Amino acid sequence: MSLTVKWDEGVSIEYRDTKLIFDPQSKNQYYSNVFITHAHYDHSKGFSFGEIEKVSTEETAKIVKSYGKEVKRWKPLPIEGKVKINDLEVISHNAGHVLGSALYEIITTEGNIVYTGDLQFKDSFTLKGAEPISCDILIIESTFGSPSFKFQDREKIAQEIIQWAQKTIKSGRVPAFKADSLGNAQEITKAFNIYSKLPVTVHWKIAPINEIYRASGQSLEFLNARSEEATEVISSGDCIFVAPKNVVADNPEFESALVSGWALWARNRENAFALSDHADFNQLMEFVKACKPKVVLTCFGGKFNTIFANQVEKQLRIEARPLDLIPTKFLPDPPNAKVKSCMKEILKTIRMPGFVYSKSWISGEMRALGFLENEINEAMNRLTRRGTLRASKNSLQKR
Repeated sequence: MSLTVKWDEGVSIEYRDTKLIFDPQSKNQYYSNVFITHAHYDHSKGFSFGEIEKVSTEETAKIVKSYGKEVKRWKPLPIEGKVKINDLEVISHNAGHVLGSALYEIITTEGNIVYTGDLQFKDSFTLKGAEPISCDILIIESTFGSPSFKFQDREKIAQEIIQWAQKTIKSGRVPAFKADSLGNAQEITKAFNIYSKLPVTVHWKIAPINEIYRASGQSLEFLNARSEEATEVISSGDCIFVAPKNVVADNPEFESALVSGWALWARNRENAFALSDHADFNQLMEFVKACKPKVVLTCFGGKFNTIFANQVEKQLRIEARPLDLIPTKFLPDPPNAKVKSCMKEILKTIRMPGFVYSKSWISGEMRALGFLENEINEAMNRLTRRGTLRASKNSLQKR
């Protein structure tokens, strides 16, 4: 029985009689479950499909509700939580993109798939970065999938932003940063909290999201621009203002700047800063390499889907193509006798669920039994991809 992955106005995964869709773009009763990676509109449209059961993290649902949307037929799946749907098991992992963002690992007896949604592979000011997951098929976003998208270190960009703000205030104007209400707005808030004593005022559309970040344990200091205190601070001119990037500040006392990964393409570079909640090209490549997939499928990157797929094949020698090109069927490649035997021995050695075992120690134990290094590595990868073992960078544990 084959596992089929395809683009069907969303990331579609079909196995036997089970049909799941991830981040759907339009309603389709054909699917039994909808999984949503995060609350940005281009990925969270599925919340509008009232009749179909939806799954996301609780933080994602809270943020969508803060937009004024009603959330029906929804089930929470926390990070590192799992849900069984017929012959499939879906595990949620941190994507590092925005609060509540998840990447999903789909496990079958024939192999596993990882779908990233939007991704941040390095730690940001507010969130831990994603960790790689060994997989057979990796479906990865390609928003910044061109080699031309290479961001500076986050701390360096933050210092440039703060210096520009200080310069703008000295000129008698209020620095107004235009950014995504979810993601970069919180990054700007936190950067000024860390590196500056300037008060941060935020647009009323951003304030509720900042509050959700606060409730999740992130210490953000800010003032809602609709409050009396914020009005006084803005009048003093000694502060910054953060607004949604589609909102044009009509206050003549404001000086606006764009904060976005797309700032690399901005004409006025002096008023544009390439701070992003996405992985840049190098991070995407590093993530692919660390996941060690057999096939890479790219999505949500427009023309960069093809560009990134070509770069994966060129640089990493991994089969890659845009997800919407052709359906991908995964037919399992059974392990040879030695690898199969090694898998059994590893499971005998790792007896205690939840207990962490060093990969180097396991390798030593297996070498003592006569297995070669490549057989040991393949055995560990197969057990991880089946969902029998959970892997981190240097260790394994039984699920």
